[in-house]
Amino acid sequence: MSIESIEHKIRVSIGKALHHNRSNPEGKVDIEHVAEEHGVSEDQVREQVAWLHRQNLVGGPLANESLQVAGVPGGSLGDLQYTEAGMAWSMAGYPLL
Repeated sequence: MSIESIEHKIRVSIGKALHHNRSNPEGKVDIEHVAEEHGVSEDQVREQVAWLHRQNLVGGPLANESLQVAGVPGGSLGDLQYTEAGMAWSMAGYPLL
């Protein structure tokens, strides 16, 4: 059994928020909430959002921004969505990547 890194735990929280937003678009789970949940900075959460983008698991605002600001999404996760690969990751129970 491998020990999950804090990075993976943050990614799972982001993934669960995106999954929840698919079924309840009015729900709001933002970067601040995920940061508080794990006792990390909002920048650390933003880094994991950017990582998920680079892995093609989520799409949304970052894909349309220039490279200079690509790592700084807005506070809300509501504008992001799963890609097909991201949905498969979610349905598999958020395994380590």
